[in-house]
Amino acid sequence: MSFVIVLTLVLDQLTKKIASAVHGTFYLVPGFLKFVKATNRGIALGLFSNLSEQVLWIVLFVVVVLSLFPYMFRFSRLERVAMGFILGGALGNLLDRIRFGYVLDFLNLVFLPTIFNLADVFIIVGGGLMILGAFRGVSDEKLESGEKGRRLETRSVSEREDSIVDIQVDDTEGDKGRKGEGQRPD
Repeated sequence: MSFVIVLTLVLDQLTKKIASAVHGTFYLVPGFLKFVKATNRGIALGLFSNLSEQVLWIVLFVVVVLSLFPYMFRFSRLERVAMGFILGGALGNLLDRIRFGYVLDFLNLVFLPTIFNLADVFIIVGGGLMILGAFRGVSDEKLESGEKGRRLETRSVSEREDSIVDIQVDDTEGDKGRKGEGQRPD
């Protein structure tokens, strides 16, 4: 995840440096993507432009706390990459807010009324990947850790070989209601 955060941050800062040296408005992709330079004093996509410095520090605190989540909880590879995109993009914009007091936006999809930058793209892609990860349901680590091997191999049964089946019984009731060792409850 750290690599993704650093890569996202470097790409964001590099594109902002290039964009700051370019003047004018022109199409990057004719009829679709336009270069339009603007400063953004809000959060993402120009929202909440009247932010106070205290809110900025709260956002920084939230970003730091979120960056610790992958170390406190188990995330799949996809979710770690998504979190890296989100945190890298947020740190890129936050760094600009602290250094300059604004964020440089320079991209405009002609069918949207907003101007954004690469950090915003990474944040949106990361959010989409997190949603995709939530819908997948099974984490990559579970599949890689061998839990996929906890099913009966049909090849062994059909060839009449000895089969080993790993069965795990979860007794949620515990030993409550049992009369004694070796006896079944009636």
